[in-house]
Amino acid sequence: MLTQSVSLILACAVAGFSAPLSLTEILAKLDQNAITFRAMSAKLERVDYTAVLKDASKESGTILMLKKKAGVVEMRIDFTSPDAKQISYADKKVQSYLPKINTVQILDVGKIDSLISQGVLIGFGTTSKELKKAYSIRVLGEESINSKLATKLELIPRADSPLMKVKKIEVWLSESDGYPVRQKLYQGAGDYNQATYSDLKINPSMQDSDVRLNLPKNVKKEFPGK
Repeated sequence: MLTQSVSLILACAVAGFSAPLSLTEILAKLDQNAITFRAMSAKLERVDYTAVLKDASKESGTILMLKKKAGVVEMRIDFTSPDAKQISYADKKVQSYLPKINTVQILDVGKIDSLISQGVLIGFGTTSKELKKAYSIRVLGEESINSKLATKLELIPRADSPLMKVKKIEVWLSESDGYPVRQKLYQGAGDYNQATYSDLKINPSMQDSDVRLNLPKNVKKEFPGK
């Protein structure tokens, strides 16, 4: 459960653009957006695909992201379907709250916090310099996602991620505003995590409390891995 939550946090962000766009134009747009980005809200559709089982599980809900400072973000995801679940990423911890059993699972990610932030910030504050340092990048073409024209990028990590063994990331970038429409993170053996964003709002009014979990006083706490 917590591994999926961390994967979700990583999987929740990426970048980009007026057709057709070159890689140079896309990276320039990234730098523009990096200057002004402070927060975002969106509807989120999440797909986890397990290749060996040929099984795709789907969840939908909303996501909030708040940039605290350069390279540091906090995030909250509220899933409503098929089951209620809340996930937060803040203070170097990933928390997953399951209201049906009134339990919160808490994972300390201090040792990999910077890696998570890097993944979260792709397209939401990442500069072209940071992106080129971490990935080999190429443009794959254009596609329509939810009736929005998007430029598709392929990002190959320059070194294996110690967190999720990421093989590659594909990103669909809106050509109207330069922000993500969809992001797909590939792991080993053909498995992937896909996040699709809609009703995206950039820099809405947001406070620290908006991205934190408001847990019941009697919540049961679990610490996987301890």
